[in-house]
Amino acid sequence: MRIAASAQSRARRSASVLAVATAGALVLSACSSGGLSSGVAAVVDGQQITVADVQEATEQFNTLPVSPTTPTDVLTLLVYGDVAEEAHRAAGNPPIPDAQLLNDLRGGGLQNPADSTIDLYRAINHLQMAQALPATEDVDIEINPRYGAWDSTNAQVVAQTPTWITEVTEAAADGGAQN
Repeated sequence: MRIAASAQSRARRSASVLAVATAGALVLSACSSGGLSSGVAAVVDGQQITVADVQEATEQFNTLPVSPTTPTDVLTLLVYGDVAEEAHRAAGNPPIPDAQLLNDLRGGGLQNPADSTIDLYRAINHLQMAQALPATEDVDIEINPRYGAWDSTNAQVVAQTPTWITEVTEAAADGGAQN
């Protein structure tokens, strides 16, 4: 009898381990980023913007005496980087020297800005000087679903709720119990 109970116990443990492993694989697959690797926040015309760049630029920018911003907003601005610079130059404006951007950032208290923060600040400057947002219809933009999706109508990254997250109704939250 002990042998049969022991075999049943092992079978239950194995089934539990298998169930946990399967659930873990499903959760991780739901977090996948489509065709982008987990370290890539976006690809714009073949140029990668990394998750680390977005995080670092967001963290550093939020140390400046300006309104805080989100990683999604930073990613939107970084997506505009080259497009905004091209529009800036096409309008006959001279390039903004890195030295000027560095001086501005240092004047705001950021002594050692990362390249991604300089790129962010450059995009902000170009967009502020533009009469309108540069067109992005001809730009190949792929966004990691972690940040959302590119909304071409509003020309920005828009956070989206993944399809595997469902809204909990009040009845379901109460366990379906009736009063």
